[in-house]
Amino acid sequence: RAPDFKVSYRRIPADEGSRSSPFFQGYRSDFHYESEDLDQVGIHMIWPEFLDEKGMVIVEDDKPITNEGEAFMWIASFEQMKEYHRKQAITGRRGWFMEGSRKTAEATILEQIGLLNV
Repeated sequence: RAPDFKVSYRRIPADEGSRSSPFFQGYRSDFHYESEDLDQVGIHMIWPEFLDEKGMVIVEDDKPITNEGEAFMWIASFEQMKEYHRKQAITGRRGWFMEGSRKTAEATILEQIGLLNV
């Protein structure tokens, strides 16, 4: 299937509370949408697939990912959650890559891709 949506991201520096180690392709953070109540809704299993400067999927999993860029996002439980995320992953909406309650990157949704066909 196609990626569910695409984001631009900016990694949050360690001195602002994020992780100190870099991201690599295969990084499995969760996702939180801006304006959702973290205590009530929680975080979502939506994983990034990082893109290079030409918009192509990075295939090397041993090279650190840049601190800013774009990523395809994949909803882990797509069939169960597609309707919910189709309504939430709106172009321009902000969110965060999450490790538990820690924000590791801020993101802005650029477009829906696979969610358009839901």
